[in-house]
Amino acid sequence: MKALTARAFVSVLVLVCICGWGSLGQGQAKRFLVVIDPGHGGWDPGAIGFYGTQEKDINLNIARFIRLLGLYDDEISIVLTRSEDIYVPHGERTGLANRLKADLFVSIHANAHPRHAAANGIEVLVHDDPNLRTYPQSRALASLLQKRLTRALGVTDRGIKHQRLFIRRAEMPAVLIETGFLTNPSEELKLRSWLYQWTVAQVIFETIKEYLRRQNAR
Repeated sequence: MKALTARAFVSVLVLVCICGWGSLGQGQAKRFLVVIDPGHGGWDPGAIGFYGTQEKDINLNIARFIRLLGLYDDEISIVLTRSEDIYVPHGERTGLANRLKADLFVSIHANAHPRHAAANGIEVLVHDDPNLRTYPQSRALASLLQKRLTRALGVTDRGIKHQRLFIRRAEMPAVLIETGFLTNPSEELKLRSWLYQWTVAQVIFETIKEYLRRQNAR
């Protein structure tokens, strides 16, 4: 996928300023519905970067860009679990996806390693219970995201991780994406860039579309 050019990116920002974030994502019903979850928020900043960047802000910016892409897509409707700087309990995040009968649940996060500032790269997490009905689909989505993100962004591939996560409560395939390490100064600076955030959002959105098309074709 080609990254957005600087001129096109400025155009996107102008559109956002004119329309406002709150007015996005209100389009008609489409073929697929995906819930995007910007991790943390409100009183919970998440990881704190070397330069003071708060994870909650990075997560929300990427999620908003994904929603913007969905607004102008013919197939995928994007719903956010939060569209502003508020805290939403984990149960309400997956609960929203379950009530909407979403096709996918994707949680956006940034990583941290306080004792190892050199740690870098992207990893995608799935719940560690292979007996979950949605585990095979979640694993397949994680694998595709891991491949597409690391290849497009040219970052370290940290592989797919399995942990006991709140996303297990989702009744549809669900993954958690760690988009990079805020505790790595150079990676933090990339994550702070709106152009980089937009590129991450583009890759996530297009990979989600690719996954859904593959599944629907079976």
